[in-house]
Amino acid sequence: MPWWLYIALKQLFPSGKIISFFAAVSILGVALGVLGLFGTQSVMNGFHERIGEKLRDTTGDVLIRNFGQPIYDCEKLCSRLEKLPGVKAVERVASGPVMMVCNNVPVFPMLRSYDTVKNESALPFEQKNYIKMGKLDDLDDDGIILGSRLAAQNGISVGDTVEIFSPTMLDKLKKDEVPMPASLKVVGLLNTDYSEVDGNVALVSLRRMRDLYGLGEAVHAIVLRLGANADCEDFAQKLRYKEAIPYRITTWLTANEGFLRVIKMEKVMMSLIIFLIIIVASFSICISLYTSVLRKTREIGLVGAMGARAWQIALTYCFQGFVIGLLGSAAGLALTWLVLTFRESLVKVIVGQEALIEFYHFASLPVKYDPSDALRACVFAVFLCTLAGVFPAVRAARLKISEAMRNE
Repeated sequence: MPWWLYIALKQLFPSGKIISFFAAVSILGVALGVLGLFGTQSVMNGFHERIGEKLRDTTGDVLIRNFGQPIYDCEKLCSRLEKLPGVKAVERVASGPVMMVCNNVPVFPMLRSYDTVKNESALPFEQKNYIKMGKLDDLDDDGIILGSRLAAQNGISVGDTVEIFSPTMLDKLKKDEVPMPASLKVVGLLNTDYSEVDGNVALVSLRRMRDLYGLGEAVHAIVLRLGANADCEDFAQKLRYKEAIPYRITTWLTANEGFLRVIKMEKVMMSLIIFLIIIVASFSICISLYTSVLRKTREIGLVGAMGARAWQIALTYCFQGFVIGLLGSAAGLALTWLVLTFRESLVKVIVGQEALIEFYHFASLPVKYDPSDALRACVFAVFLCTLAGVFPAVRAARLKISEAMRNE
């Protein structure tokens, strides 16, 4: 082992001690920085992935609309779309806001149709077991499936009856007719674990939805589900230009572009802020190593008098910074895993589950570990810690042997 490496390790791990106080505090500071950086990125990655998954599950891959008007030639168009390669399912959808009354309390959910005749859906309600306390097959023209959070907030349970008033009933009022609400029985609960849907959406049959909105055989939209690895944007471009479909075509990405951009921006901004923790830790390492150089000036002069090169003396302090960064990064990764493993208990104590649901629409904190994020955090920490040792190393290397030997 080179002598300069031995001295560097001895200063960090002196005889009779597991580790020096300076090294322990420095490693802890770096570990907390890596914890903050990698932990934040993992949580934001989890949010982005989970939100993307839920948005795709609840809106479909590609949406075709008629610029605010119903689509009247939907059967012909759907037959054409079903023949396209890459299309797994085509669903005719009618949706819109309604007033729902239960126990004389009005609420205003978004009603969405499900084709109970063909039992075809572009959304994975059955595949992902989103229907609780009932089955999708139980839904008929006289039934309704409510979002679980919507039902809980209004004290509604399976078996209750609700009355539905649609906006088209205003036309009957204008004609001095008395509109009669649709009386529907709750046959199940929709639980996607995404509160934006569970608290605002209800499912009815396509025939019932058409009747409520007076659509006849028309629909409000056509929803497509593509293959697992399909590029939604490329497929949408194909529909616009190659297939020349004369309707407004969007994907789940473009429909939620602003929301997804905010999530990405949050990750970037939080990462930049937490970078400062590692930078502060590197400054403390630099100050501690510089103080060590001042305290050991005479010893440095003695080593130089014995024939040590300036670069060897410099490497002694640079290597200390490198080791601190390396051990701090490893400890930071371990802390990140430990904290995120028990994240649910921490969230309940620090933030509260209701706050998590209100702001991010999830009852649990999602996490996705990305090796590239871990690598970036560790490389950044090791680089800054090594850099923190450069200034003290230069100071030590530039000491003149004669002056250092006379130092008291």
